[in-house]
Amino acid sequence: MQIGLLPIATTRVLITNYQPLRAYLEQTLKRPVELVTAHDFSSFHQHTLAGDYDLIVTAAHLGRIAEIEANYLPLVRYTAAHRTLLITARDQPLKSVQDLRGKVVAGIDPLALAVNETELWLKKQGLQAGTDYTLLQTPTPVSAAYSLQNHQSAMAISSPQGMKQMPDSLRASIDVFATLPALPSLMWLAHPRLKDDLPKLKAALLAFSSASKEGAEFYNATGYIGMKTVTSEETRAVDELAAEANKRIHRQKISPVQNSKMPDK
Repeated sequence: MQIGLLPIATTRVLITNYQPLRAYLEQTLKRPVELVTAHDFSSFHQHTLAGDYDLIVTAAHLGRIAEIEANYLPLVRYTAAHRTLLITARDQPLKSVQDLRGKVVAGIDPLALAVNETELWLKKQGLQAGTDYTLLQTPTPVSAAYSLQNHQSAMAISSPQGMKQMPDSLRASIDVFATLPALPSLMWLAHPRLKDDLPKLKAALLAFSSASKEGAEFYNATGYIGMKTVTSEETRAVDELAAEANKRIHRQKISPVQNSKMPDK
């Protein structure tokens, strides 16, 4: 069984973090389990829609597209809600969101839920990506935060997990400008060919807790709290963001984005 992991971190970090969960599922389900990811969100999503993964761990809006377009079956999501944090450099504060005009906003892959939510939030306040501000794509949320410290950007897109990954010195140099509305967190979905295994898969994931050695290792490494069943209300809650992401996907190009080669320090 192959599990596709959305590339929200470097491949090494992602695969390492999920090893305890892989071992648990292999033992519980009595079948080989392989972890795979992709170079970027777009290629991961293409593999998802092509049916290349048996299970996926993906952002809620991309999961919703997979559910609608490829009949993927929602299983569980991580318990803690997704929160997008907009951060600024402490020595370069913004008085208002309108101060972003002509400036740079840094974030990870343009298909990321946090980036899509930020773009939509700014759009509703009259700021259009590529026209009123420029997106700077960085490898990770930590890299985006460093772009603030280096005054390469005026705002960066992060999350509580992203903040946790920052060294203390970097975290001390930034402030949270805004916290956007909560959204469903990363979701697990199964390809329809696994529909007969759904009860077993769901039970195994829900039973994976920090009470076990593997669970403690996984949740300590990722900062996730646990898993809960995904409701239809939660999947529909991201329909607007899913529609925005789909427009971007079908355009087959990203609205003006700079690419940062800045590594994590």
